[in-house]
Amino acid sequence: MSATRHRTRAVDIDHDVELITQQITALRELAKRDDEQAISEGQRYDFSIRWGTVLAGRLRRLTHYSSLGHLDEADERRFHALRDELCTLSHVIERFRLATPNFADEPPTAKRCSPRKQRG
Repeated sequence: MSATRHRTRAVDIDHDVELITQQITALRELAKRDDEQAISEGQRYDFSIRWGTVLAGRLRRLTHYSSLGHLDEADERRFHALRDELCTLSHVIERFRLATPNFADEPPTAKRCSPRKQRG
């Protein structure tokens, strides 16, 4: 075995950035529509599913590769710009009770349910 460390090729994040950017744009549009006329609970729910999927998949992927140093300098800047933009939207994210961005390279923790009580 060679003790030489192989240089890892940078990961392509174009599609990830595009999908996250689309969701950020959609969130801003949703907030604008809601300001003009309240959106329905169904619209809010449908958006929350798409939003959560992008955060759980694409944002988590970017965070993971960034933590491993697999992004080139330009992509690292793009990732940090997305993070900054998501942080500026925290009030809108909270307003619609959406999943919040997690920038830690670890899986989200599941809430534990307490055991059901036996009926006597």
